[in-house]
Amino acid sequence: MNQSFRAMLARDNFVVVDTETTGLERPAEIVQIAVIGKHGDILLDTLIKPKMKIPLAATQVHGLTDEICQDAPIWPFIRPEFLNLIAGKDVIVYNATYDRKLMHWSDEMWEDVHIDYKQSASWHCAMEAYAEYHGERHPFYGSYTWQRLAVACQQMGVETADKLHSALADALATLMLCEACTKDLPIWRSGL
Repeated sequence: MNQSFRAMLARDNFVVVDTETTGLERPAEIVQIAVIGKHGDILLDTLIKPKMKIPLAATQVHGLTDEICQDAPIWPFIRPEFLNLIAGKDVIVYNATYDRKLMHWSDEMWEDVHIDYKQSASWHCAMEAYAEYHGERHPFYGSYTWQRLAVACQQMGVETADKLHSALADALATLMLCEACTKDLPIWRSGL
């Protein structure tokens, strides 16, 4: 991991976030969110009832259906708790731009007040940090090549749950990937 990512981890004030969604393109919204602490403690793990129907293509990725989410709270009820959990923290996400974008789209879907999530916390993308750490260059663009979370974990010898693509499993995998890439940092000696 690069020096700024390592420095953020060393500050020891972070949470890890992951979401599952109805899709990759607008309109799409969050159907599951998890927030964990630095030692893997679960701070938030909930399904979210979407306003739109969950497309079959999304269900095939994460296994969530309209029936599974029908009794879950809606995004406007979860958002205040989420904002409270990340307030003043360093937030680590595997593909932070995507998850933040889906938060904005969920806000729009529910016609909720626009929030700049970057104002609530400092966001850090573990996917970009790992791409630089791994060092593989994209043959056309020349930038570091992003790896899927499951691939990055496999490359680092991180054992993951049988099935990634639940918000909690992906958040835990992201935390373990950060640990594997920065074992020399003192924070990892105290927990996990």
